Amino acid sequence: MVNPAYRLLLGMVVLLTGVGYRSAQAQYAPGSSAPAQSGLLYIPAAFHPGHSAQVNYETSPEYNQPMDQYVSGYNSYPDSGSPYQSDMIVRALPVDRGWAYDNPVDGLFKNIASHSWMRLEYLLWKAPPGNQLIGTEIPNGNDPRLPYAIPDPDGTMNLEAHEADLSSIGSQGSNGIRGTFGIDFNSGTIEAIFFGMRSDRSSVSYGKSELMRTNFSMDDETNTTYDLSNSISIQTLLDGRVDTVINGARFNQKFSVDYQSSAWGVESNYVINTEQLFFRTYAGAGGFQMRPMVGFRYLKIGESMLIKGSFEDQAATATLPVELFETTISTETSNKLYIPQAGVRMEFVHPWFTISAEPKVGFGVNDYNGSVLTDQFFSAADPTHVTQIAKTRFSPTFEFGVNARVNLTENFTFNVGYNFLWANQVARPGTITYYNTSTTNDTTGVSLQAQDSLDSYKLHGLVIGGEIRFP
Repeated sequence: MVNPAYRLLLGMVVLLTGVGYRSAQAQYAPGSSAPAQSGLLYIPAAFHPGHSAQVNYETSPEYNQPMDQYVSGYNSYPDSGSPYQSDMIVRALPVDRGWAYDNPVDGLFKNIASHSWMRLEYLLWKAPPGNQLIGTEIPNGNDPRLPYAIPDPDGTMNLEAHEADLSSIGSQGSNGIRGTFGIDFNSGTIEAIFFGMRSDRSSVSYGKSELMRTNFSMDDETNTTYDLSNSISIQTLLDGRVDTVINGARFNQKFSVDYQSSAWGVESNYVINTEQLFFRTYAGAGGFQMRPMVGFRYLKIGESMLIKGSFEDQAATATLPVELFETTISTETSNKLYIPQAGVRMEFVHPWFTISAEPKVGFGVNDYNGSVLTDQFFSAADPTHVTQIAKTRFSPTFEFGVNARVNLTENFTFNVGYNFLWANQVARPGTITYYNTSTTNDTTGVSLQAQDSLDSYKLHGLVIGGEIRFP
């Protein structure tokens, strides 16, 4: 026999189920007086005076729908018995799908980041001044780097001297760094590049033992003083022309050249994806590809040269002894190049590696200046004098780089290469120093001067680095 309590509980469950079904059927009926309207900020409660209270439920917002607000739809009665409409608002939020999915601005940044890459490289570059002569030609036309006869200040005999050059300067190179940031677009790739070199300092010096001659002839043995030397000489012009006699300064105690060079620059290039240049070419496509590029470069080059030499003539046979004095020649240059440029990027792309060559030609201007300081050039009585130049000239440039990249992972590449940069019409210490004296030197005090003479500049060396592509 079934317990009456169980019968009563089962009946209540059946009754409540039927009431809930009829209420839901009346709400969603076609003739319903209060249909649900998704997206409204406010919907009046479905309360009708004289009728029983009715519970309304809003339809759920669709997935991926932007955030909206919905009225709760519940009616309630306060304790006073008067009708009351609920002001409670329910917000339906979409499922969180991560940043850069729904917001268009965030999506733009995510798209740019996924097509960006960055390359960082170590540079071992050098920019030697060459075998620039420290001085001018000699009257007989021979190479002044070889020993030649020079009059002894006391007039007792001819001595030997030679001129130095800069051939041993800057041969080791200096360390540097180069960073490149790029973004790939459908139409091409935009790149921003910065490089900087550590100041390269090199020097050459001669001591007293090196400036003393050791191979004496029979005539030389009559004089055992240290005037018998293979000294360093700086031959000068006279009023702009080669003098008929040796006319310059001589150093028999010590001689040194200290040279410093530095360079840094920035550039931006746009590498174009093309349908018309020989064949269809796009970034990342396999096989051989050739893409034109245009850009702009700023290049800063600074150099300095400090020459010091000492002379003394206290020989026993000297009729006019010369007290020890030190000559100083200090030359500095600064070049600022502003260069629009164009080039071609040629690459052979393989899934495992990429080999590329990139020539670029630029036509710009060089805003340069320089100064030359001399002190005690001929003697201790020669005063300190400074001359300067400052001009702007047209300056062409050429750069060529070869590179091999190995794809270690999907997002990381190791690369090694060689880079050569050439710039013309550049002020350099060895060329702006004008080794000239004038017949009015005694009244003006001018020994050497700064001249507007420009030279070429070559910066080249090894490149090693890596490239990261953002996922």
